[in-house]
Amino acid sequence: MAENSNLEEAPGYERSDLSPRTIALFGAGLAVVLGVAAAAVTVFQIYAGSRYAGRQPPQRPPTVTRESTEPQLQVNGASERRTMREAEERTLGAYDWVDPQAGTVRIPIDRAMEILAQKGLPARQETKGKNQK
Repeated sequence: MAENSNLEEAPGYERSDLSPRTIALFGAGLAVVLGVAAAAVTVFQIYAGSRYAGRQPPQRPPTVTRESTEPQLQVNGASERRTMREAEERTLGAYDWVDPQAGTVRIPIDRAMEILAQKGLPARQETKGKNQK
């Protein structure tokens, strides 16, 4: 019996539920606040849009012929890529003067690799530094 009297004195739960009227009033208030906020945002967007449109310079007609700084669409990408690759192959596979006055020539890349394999890369000269004795 002593245990039952302790339970009646300090219950661990709510004794009453929320009233439906309070929930309905909260929902209605929330709907009104959301409606006012949506209306305010709409009015602001209309106002800002009209100010932005008034500040823009008139658009030029698309028939104006001027160099475009924007990237252009590639009409025939495969053909252009093939042409570029052929030009690269001609450059990499042929002998040609780069600077005749300086005596600089271009040699085919295969020949350059053969020469490099025979002679090797030039080695750096070792210098005695402060840490070496």
